[in-house]
Amino acid sequence: MKISKKLGEILIEGNLVSEQQLLAALSIQESSKKPLGEILVEQGYIAKDKLEIALARQYGSKLGEILIKANVINFDQLQRALDVQKVELRTLGDILIEMGNVTQEDLLEAQSKQYNLERVNLSQYEINPEAFSKVPPEILKHYNVVPLDVKDGFLIVATSDPEDILAVSDLRFISGMHIKLVLASKKEIRSLLE
Repeated sequence: MKISKKLGEILIEGNLVSEQQLLAALSIQESSKKPLGEILVEQGYIAKDKLEIALARQYGSKLGEILIKANVINFDQLQRALDVQKVELRTLGDILIEMGNVTQEDLLEAQSKQYNLERVNLSQYEINPEAFSKVPPEILKHYNVVPLDVKDGFLIVATSDPEDILAVSDLRFISGMHIKLVLASKKEIRSLLE
């Protein structure tokens, strides 16, 4: 797992602790061998929730950071999910759902913030038949996406996986249009495709 920066650097950059507080905690750490974050919380230099956000940032997990900020998960839950992700090539969101730490709705809300994408409820969305005709059904099922509308030269497509770059590339090639993604749940998309 990549660690982009040291925890102390992140805490100081974010004005979460002072340099003096960090040095004092590091001094205690030399003799106690406790984790730095634990010492900072014990000394009252930082609140546990702020520390958890900083830890998520240290591990390079934007999604985890958003979920921790929203009090949906804690850092230990994120850490366990990241450990599973190292072994299994699955998305962090799917792992957190399977572990029972987040709901599909929690995940969509966090991804909406992470990727700055609109969240749509497909049961209340009027789908433009022209959009649906732009991509063959087998491709839609393969990528689990639903074209919703055509606006200003863009094909508006609902996805539950905004990181699927291959899907966007293929949809752009097949439809001959620029793609604009919106977020919907896997379940909503599947039910529309069946």
